[in-house]
Amino acid sequence: MQRSKMKTYLGFCIRSGKLVFGVDNIEKQRKGVALLIADGAIGDSSRKQLFSNRERLGCPLVFTGDGVLGELIDRPAVKAAAVKEPNLAAAILSEAACDAQFKIYSGGEN
Repeated sequence: MQRSKMKTYLGFCIRSGKLVFGVDNIEKQRKGVALLIADGAIGDSSRKQLFSNRERLGCPLVFTGDGVLGELIDRPAVKAAAVKEPNLAAAILSEAACDAQFKIYSGGEN
């Protein structure tokens, strides 16, 4: 149930132009990012970049299972995304908290 809601929320973000794809594009964002989402299969260097971006942007970071993010947004090559809509980010975060497949990073060692 949560996966279909999550897919719907991410679809709204895509259609409204409020989803940024990829670590490099996230790095270019200066403000307005409400949530970072990363696939569990993301590489180590990209993971480190996301951790520093989370600190810089002051937003939560959610990790999905391996390959789940690409499946949710129908783009299998995408391993990281940033949500720029605060209301949709809150809805995605609440759905992620209810599903064990999603892990919310809150700082410290993983």
